[in-house]
Amino acid sequence: MDTIPVFQRCANRLLFRRTRRNRYFDKLTACVEEGVTDAFLTILLNLMSLALLIDPKYRRNIRDFEAQYIFKDKTGRVYVTAVFKNNKMRVRQKKADNPNLTLIFKDGASLFKLLLSGSPDILSALLNQEVDFTGNINYLNKFAYMAMHLWLTVTGKLAA
Repeated sequence: MDTIPVFQRCANRLLFRRTRRNRYFDKLTACVEEGVTDAFLTILLNLMSLALLIDPKYRRNIRDFEAQYIFKDKTGRVYVTAVFKNNKMRVRQKKADNPNLTLIFKDGASLFKLLLSGSPDILSALLNQEVDFTGNINYLNKFAYMAMHLWLTVTGKLAA
């Protein structure tokens, strides 16, 4: 059995994942710096999915965690589903059955403010009608923690 081609295939896949991750890092940083919020959610979720594949420390956040999140805006223009299952995360553009959390946000800026503010103030966002949700609020807290952890990694501000 020839192990070199298998090793090369695995190495190429890992390198390609890191290249894609770096490209998503750049896109996410550009969204934040330029204030572009429409693409923010999709880029964040794809980056999170890649980080979970690559980084074993980050993957610990979803060990034995199964959940379905739906993110949508009030206009209906944005609809994204994040499915956590078997220690992986899948991003889809289709409806999910029995989501654990459905987050409805007013616009991209309100979602950005909620997830990457440093200390998400969910109550204030609800009172200001920037977001609404259905489901268990602890799932929102977990997702906000993971998003902030990823953002700190992207910006290099995460203490090792």
